[in-house]
Amino acid sequence: MKITTIFIAFIFILPLIAEATEQKENNNPVQCPYGHYWRSYKGGWYGAKRVVKSTTEANEIVIQFYVPQKGIRVHRIIESPNFFQAEIINQKGRVVDTVIIDKRTGRIRSIF
Repeated sequence: MKITTIFIAFIFILPLIAEATEQKENNNPVQCPYGHYWRSYKGGWYGAKRVVKSTTEANEIVIQFYVPQKGIRVHRIIESPNFFQAEIINQKGRVVDTVIIDKRTGRIRSIF
C-alpha cells in the first residue's frame, strides 16, 4: 500500500517539477553582448564573420551596405594591414562617409 501511494504521488509530482524547470529556463533567455546574427533584408547574415581578402570583396560589402541610398558610390579603397578604408562620396563628389572594413570579420564601421 505504501509503495502504491508513493508511486501515485511521484506520477503526479513529476510533471509539476518538469513544468517548473521549463518555466525557469524560458524566463532567462541567452543574452549575447554584441547581439545575435540575423538575416539582413539585403541578403546575408548580418554580424556573421566573413573574411575579406581583397579590395574587390571590400567594395562588394560596402556596396551591399549602401544599396538603398541613391547617388552614393565608393570613391576609393585603401588597404591597411588589418582593414580596408573606403571613402564614400555623393553625386557632387563630396565625401559623405569614410568606413573601415575589418579583414578578419568583414564588419563595417564609420570613422568619419
